[in-house]
Amino acid sequence: MPAAATPEVAIEKYTSYAAPLPSTLEWPQALPSAAIALLVAIFIIVVSKSTPLGMLAAGFLSVVLYRRRCPATHVTAGMGARLGALTGVLGFGAVAATLALWTAFRSGREIHDAFLNYIQQSAAQSSDPHVQQVLELFNTPEGFTFIMIFSLVATLVAFTIFSSLGGAIGAFLLHRKEHT
Repeated sequence: MPAAATPEVAIEKYTSYAAPLPSTLEWPQALPSAAIALLVAIFIIVVSKSTPLGMLAAGFLSVVLYRRRCPATHVTAGMGARLGALTGVLGFGAVAATLALWTAFRSGREIHDAFLNYIQQSAAQSSDPHVQQVLELFNTPEGFTFIMIFSLVATLVAFTIFSSLGGAIGAFLLHRKEHT
């Protein structure tokens, strides 16, 4: 009598069949979260006089607010950084709009004098000999234009970096809190 063939049975490891959490940003929910976080950041900046701290907090808060709007979404550090970057770009837009309005109601000479006064006050607190060279450069029309453009680009980069960092930290810390 031939030996009975025993069927081979594949045994699967136990896996969870829960639906995965979405891991993409819902931009219609991200924009209001970033905008509200920016309003809080403006308050922090005014009170603390620290723009980097305000933008870092704005990135963090944008993640907190986004998670409240989309509780089923798993916010990764990369998503948090994107939320923070959105907040930083909105913050730069607010600064640029404020400057545009300010320049619309001022003459070119008033603007130049106001910025020169600001730079001179900052230079008085510095012992760096290059500061005097910057002041001389600022007194030429080309130098003034260069410094204004450079300042705007530096502001955009700084706002984006600090807010992105705050968003990534927020996502990381909130993810850790979920799993403890």
